Amino acid sequence: MDRREFIKLALAGAALGPYMRNAAAYETPSGSANGRLIVIFMRGALDGLFAISPVNDPALQALRPSLATAVLEKGIRLGQTGFAAHPSCEKLAGLFTAGELAFAPCAGTTDKSRSHFQAQDLFELGTGAIRGESGFMARAAEVLGGSGTAISFTQEIPLSFHGMAMPPEVAPLSGSGLKIPPGRLRDAILRAHHGSRTGDDLDQAIATETEIESSMGMEAAAARGAAGVNGFPKTAGQMGRMLKANPRLSLAFMDLGGFDTHVAEENTLTNSLENFSEGLVALKESLGPEEWRRTRVVVMSEFGRTARENGTHGTDHGHGGLALLAGGNISGAKMIGDFHGLADNALNDGRDLPVLVDWRDLLAQAMRASYGFSDRNLDRVFPARPRASGLLAAG
Repeated sequence: MDRREFIKLALAGAALGPYMRNAAAYETPSGSANGRLIVIFMRGALDGLFAISPVNDPALQALRPSLATAVLEKGIRLGQTGFAAHPSCEKLAGLFTAGELAFAPCAGTTDKSRSHFQAQDLFELGTGAIRGESGFMARAAEVLGGSGTAISFTQEIPLSFHGMAMPPEVAPLSGSGLKIPPGRLRDAILRAHHGSRTGDDLDQAIATETEIESSMGMEAAAARGAAGVNGFPKTAGQMGRMLKANPRLSLAFMDLGGFDTHVAEENTLTNSLENFSEGLVALKESLGPEEWRRTRVVVMSEFGRTARENGTHGTDHGHGGLALLAGGNISGAKMIGDFHGLADNALNDGRDLPVLVDWRDLLAQAMRASYGFSDRNLDRVFPARPRASGLLAAG
């Protein structure tokens, strides 16, 4: 061994030392370890009551005189749950009917701030705190054996993967949209074109995009550089093909932006949900039957939105929101958790849905079903997690 190789190994050993000591505290995953979990995070706070609505609740039309019209007239009933999918979510409804999708109408975190940034951090850290040294995806990857099992389909390493000894693979995917999300990549492109005609065109395009988002009541910063949902059908297909070709990648994260709908929500969210629904089906099809059977997809947002629509035909920041569980071998075609209705005394602060399914519990049980994690491992991934037994049980 030459001196250069010795130094490289010594530095690697020094960097890995603390993590190797921590890793020794984890148990080997028990049960089947052949599963795959994909977490899709919708940044901006999805209005879950628009996507999947409690159409049997008499208060819905009064609370949402414009936003509930389409689902009340043309919504797709989801079994005997009392809910219906918005017409733009036809493909989600198809997955539900096939037993490959379940939904939790009142899921979320413990955050009460209604701040995008604090709630997103709380979700990604997975500890119940807004600050920490590692995210829940990083801790799960360490239990599974390290970075070789994990991939993030994002522009940069998200907070959920922070704290790993070796970072996960990062594979930014390009959709059909022209949006260049903020971050190092966009900064580098702008520097390369600075002072040229193309640079002026890029500046104008970014300014126009910001103006459009502002006119629709969206807080662009809430997306934190996540790709827009309009390109999701294409990127989901790319993601599925990549995962199918690399079965070892059993833990994946992706985020999507563009769900902060304070103004004129109907057209914006109808388009976004149609693209998302098509993308989830494209993911299934690109994975193929065998890989889809070993896959579970959990979809969440940082919080939901107000039960009552506002004066500009949008909705404001809320608390409980929609979570989806999809996959080829789940107990689907059902509602997860409870729903207490839309009466004022059933709402959080009299204005939005309560959280009746904690995000840590939903993700923990999805991990147990995917990897056979023991309670000890799950407690390390989600410290202080609640334990709602049977949340994802059949029936």
